[in-house]
Amino acid sequence: MKKITLLLFILLSIPVFAQDSDMKVYLEKSDIATIEQYELIKKVNSIYPDIMISKQVKNKFKNNFKTNELLSADLIYENVSKFKLYNVTILDNRCLSYTFVTPDNVLTFGEVRMFDGNTVRTLYKLDKGKSLMQYFINGKLINEVKG
Repeated sequence: MKKITLLLFILLSIPVFAQDSDMKVYLEKSDIATIEQYELIKKVNSIYPDIMISKQVKNKFKNNFKTNELLSADLIYENVSKFKLYNVTILDNRCLSYTFVTPDNVLTFGEVRMFDGNTVRTLYKLDKGKSLMQYFINGKLINEVKG
C-alpha cells in the first residue's frame, strides 16, 4: 500500500512542477517619465502644441516573475479642465496615441509616430456627424479628407 501511495503521489505532483511558468501579472505604477518618454513628448509638443507635456506617467507593465515588459505609459496631467477627456498614451519610444473630448463634444483622436527622423501625425475629428481626417509630416498638413 505504501508503494502505491508513493507512486500515486509522484504521478500527481510531476505535472504541477512541469507546468509552463508563463504566468503573467499586469501592473500599473505611477512614476516620473523616463528620459526617452520625456524626449518623445517634448519633441511632439514642439511640433504639435495641442499635445501637452507631462513629467508624470502611469506605466503599465506585464510581468512574468522574471522580467518587466513595458506595455504603455499614460501621461498624467494635473489641470486639463478645458477638456471633458484628455488622454495621451506612449505606446513605445517612437509612438504615442491621443484622445481629446472638448466641452462641446468634439472628439479628436489619432497617433503621432517618429519615422526616419520625421514626425508623422494622423488626426481624426468627429463633430456632430461630420468627420475630418488629416495627415501631417513634421507639422505640415499633407492630406485632408472631409466626410
